[in-house]
Amino acid sequence: MVYKRVLVLPFIIMLMLSLIPKSQAAEISIVIFVSDNEADSTLAESVANIIGACAVIKVPWGVYNPEYSAEVLKYAPDKVIIIGGPTAVPIDYEKDFEEMDIPYERWYGKNRYETNLAVIQKLKDEFPEEFSQIEAVYIVHGRDVLSMLMQKWVDKLPNTAKYKSIWVFTGEGYEDLSFQVLDEILKASHGHPWVEIIVTSKFVQLNHKKVSKPLFDVNTDAIANFLRERGYEVSIGNYTRGVDFTVKYAIPGKDFVLETLKLADNKTQTAEKFLDGLDIPEAKRRLSMSKEQIAKAWKLYSLGNYQEAYLLAVAANRNADFVISISAKEWNKIAQMSMNYALNKEVLRLEARINALKGLGINVEDVEELLAEIKSAINSKNYSKALRLIKEAKEELREIFIEEKRHIKHMPVEHGEDEKDRHYEAPRP
Repeated sequence: MVYKRVLVLPFIIMLMLSLIPKSQAAEISIVIFVSDNEADSTLAESVANIIGACAVIKVPWGVYNPEYSAEVLKYAPDKVIIIGGPTAVPIDYEKDFEEMDIPYERWYGKNRYETNLAVIQKLKDEFPEEFSQIEAVYIVHGRDVLSMLMQKWVDKLPNTAKYKSIWVFTGEGYEDLSFQVLDEILKASHGHPWVEIIVTSKFVQLNHKKVSKPLFDVNTDAIANFLRERGYEVSIGNYTRGVDFTVKYAIPGKDFVLETLKLADNKTQTAEKFLDGLDIPEAKRRLSMSKEQIAKAWKLYSLGNYQEAYLLAVAANRNADFVISISAKEWNKIAQMSMNYALNKEVLRLEARINALKGLGINVEDVEELLAEIKSAINSKNYSKALRLIKEAKEELREIFIEEKRHIKHMPVEHGEDEKDRHYEAPRP
């Protein structure tokens, strides 16, 4: 009888241990899928660091390109987290994940501020252990690209301490949302996270002295009072020993403004390509504004007027966003009315998946033969045959992926030169 009790005791202990909730992030591999919108992508990178995601894949804002969703296959993740709404990350990507049997969920709100709150709430609910270990909070205006770029640059410096940090986006009319986000973080934290407001500013002459003037309105007093009520001491300026909250002023430096200009210029070019072939007067007007703003920004940059160049780049970026959004909706309408257009879109989907799997050394010759038949059927306008073969090809690719998934997880992921700029990658778990 004593012998039996000795055997049963370890079993009971093991059973009890198995019932203790474990970190979801430690058990599954996750890829984060996000647009290159400066706020969403910055937030996504910090989320990836907090939960230990395999990678962050950034897609052009508002643009569907199946090559990006096909890149996810290289990681064979257990789950994809999409950050941002369907305007930023088109719903077509969800179809790609569904067809390859990759579980996904989308964290988003109506704008970058609501998305910020949604992400924080999802982190708290799904990754409570990781969420409680956040060590630093950066508060910036939701459209202040330069502050985001500067802080990320500082965090990457070799001698800088590495923290699990998260971003809070604020702005006029969104203060209550940002307080809600901040409150969620502080309540869940095991410690007392370092909090820093970063404000891009210019220095102006006032009463024989230079004072900082923010380029974006951030209610630093309200945030400071909110934190004081929760036991924080405040330092205005750079870091002060013993203080756990500070306001830091970022000045529009040449390199950071150049980065912002490049981002806005690339988006304006994308907007122009998207609008090509469409007749939308308001989109044409906004594109013209964006192009003029970018041209003027480059000129001001060359003259050393970095702060004005920066503000014009931010304005151009917003106009380009509008053009891409409205153009994408119009192209989707065209796709619904044109069978040829829709079928060729499916061909691009298949080609992207075939190339991704081939790049992993997986044999997809049978599907390539089907693809040749599909193209022939489309060219001869035998659409019913093309649809049938597309369905067959997709099913075959899905089965191949599921069968090879376990092996793919252990393969090193290699990126071409054009892929490196759109990836943030964490070490494989």
